[in-house]
Amino acid sequence: MNRRMIILRHAHSIRNDHSLVDHDRPLDSRGVRDSSVIGLEIYRRGWKPDRIFVSSSLRTIQTLENLGPEFSEIQKEIRVEMYNAPLENLLPILENSLDDSTTMIIGHNPGCEMLLESTTGNMGTMSTASAALLSEEDGNWNLIELIRPKDLN
Repeated sequence: MNRRMIILRHAHSIRNDHSLVDHDRPLDSRGVRDSSVIGLEIYRRGWKPDRIFVSSSLRTIQTLENLGPEFSEIQKEIRVEMYNAPLENLLPILENSLDDSTTMIIGHNPGCEMLLESTTGNMGTMSTASAALLSEEDGNWNLIELIRPKDLN
């Protein structure tokens, strides 16, 4: 097995509650549904990660929690520096991922799209709860597949 990376953008969250700071916005009902759908699809396709790095925001943590019970035993690490992270904060996770393993990043845009483009050259649109599977071969990262909840319904 090659080194693989799953880039997952957080699911849809509440936007219009001005009493909340951005970091503390929870998922809305669509986000809860979509994160469950995408989690089941990730598992069904055999993409199950060995390790998950997640932004410290409430919506990314809730996205992780709603992926499903198949993800409960996976090693997880919440990282403050991933919150609305620029590419420079995400690349070290990719670069330090272990050989013959699958690492997942649950983050935000534009960082998710920038990571996808900078590693593979593909400019994929990562709507909420979209997941991209990347695989490394001979030092080059390739986009294997990009799945979106709206395409699964």
